[in-house]
Amino acid sequence: MIQLLRNEIEVAWLGLTAWSGPNVERGRHARSRGVDFAMIACAICLPWSTAATSTSILVFVGILAVTGEWMVFFRLLMRPVNAAILPLCIVAIVGMFWASDTIWPDRLHGLAPLGKLLVIPALVYQFRRSTRGAYVFFAFVASCAVLMIYSWTVFFFPDLSIHLKSDQPGIPVKNYIDQSQGFAFCVFALAAVAIEFFRAQKNASAIALTILAAFFLANMAFVNVSRTTLLFAPVLALLLAFRYFHGRKLTMILLGAACIFAVTCAISSNLQRKISTAFTEYSLPATDKASSSVGQRLDLWKKSIAFIEAAPLVGHGTGSNRTLFERDRTGNSGPVIANPHNQTLLVAIQWGLLGVIALYAMWGTHLATFCIGNLTAWIGLVAVTQNILSSLFNSHLFDYYQGWLYVISVGVAGGTLLRQQSLSGLRSDAARPTNI
Repeated sequence: MIQLLRNEIEVAWLGLTAWSGPNVERGRHARSRGVDFAMIACAICLPWSTAATSTSILVFVGILAVTGEWMVFFRLLMRPVNAAILPLCIVAIVGMFWASDTIWPDRLHGLAPLGKLLVIPALVYQFRRSTRGAYVFFAFVASCAVLMIYSWTVFFFPDLSIHLKSDQPGIPVKNYIDQSQGFAFCVFALAAVAIEFFRAQKNASAIALTILAAFFLANMAFVNVSRTTLLFAPVLALLLAFRYFHGRKLTMILLGAACIFAVTCAISSNLQRKISTAFTEYSLPATDKASSSVGQRLDLWKKSIAFIEAAPLVGHGTGSNRTLFERDRTGNSGPVIANPHNQTLLVAIQWGLLGVIALYAMWGTHLATFCIGNLTAWIGLVAVTQNILSSLFNSHLFDYYQGWLYVISVGVAGGTLLRQQSLSGLRSDAARPTNI
């Protein structure tokens, strides 16, 4: 252990000092390694701390800025996975100038959530040249596993929670929506990895990953889960089943999954409560709906549609959503909710049809990028599908936790895919006979 620590210190020192001379190449590799470790640290921190995650991202970007090869970086901007984010970002920047009824702090605040999308090209660049993309994934899963164990603990012993929330049992940090998003991502990513391990005859590792995925599922079923997760989880389960199974096996898997879900719902008071409250809140009289989350969403959607109808093509400008909802506010009770809890509506309010086209073009491009039969692509596909479906009832692309989960997954998986394709092309060229 002491020798390992010495080696790491030596590598870090080389990265800081070897900018020229005989050790310049070793120094470059050391700095590249430091960039990887910054993103691994970010993956570990994401389920737990906003401040630590932001610090890790700043370290990642800072080191990359002084060590990267800029010509290679700019060439990679033309790759679809990177180019897809540019129209939405450009629309948001230009949209600040037609938000005439919005103060500049609100315009800048409306622009801020899109800043994280600009990290995708940096991640693609780094993990196209790095072999540690899988480390980021497993670091996130390991961090979520620790959080899952902690979640079970505080479910039975609430006083051990860091942030005790009486209305959110089993949630020691952040909130149940963030925790469910991370756990669901781990379940479907681990399921694919376990299947690949079984096929490769790595049975011990496959069984271990299957058990871990089962514990994540059990936590969501019996401790706490967001209702949005109950929406996108069946879709991801179907995608996973159709990807790996065919014919009779597919039928058996789907029937088995349906039976397990039915039995779990029958014995889980958590799932029964989550499902029943959604229907109960929707069926409330109009006078009582305002106090429920479903009723609030319906009211926000109704107001949002009216705002969009007033400026359908280019919207009201960046950050205008807060101004519009404040104007439409009735009474003085409670804070203003400036988020319609739907990604499409939030984009359309600010940038109209132009922004919606840019948003769906980005999502569509990222879906197409990961729609290939590859484990790395599957992890990217899980993140994109999860974000699209959960954004029907939230603005998850612009939210902190879900937005960064999307950015990190797309960037790391996209860069790793480019690396794999590059290596595959080199092998093909080496195997091709040469005419002399």
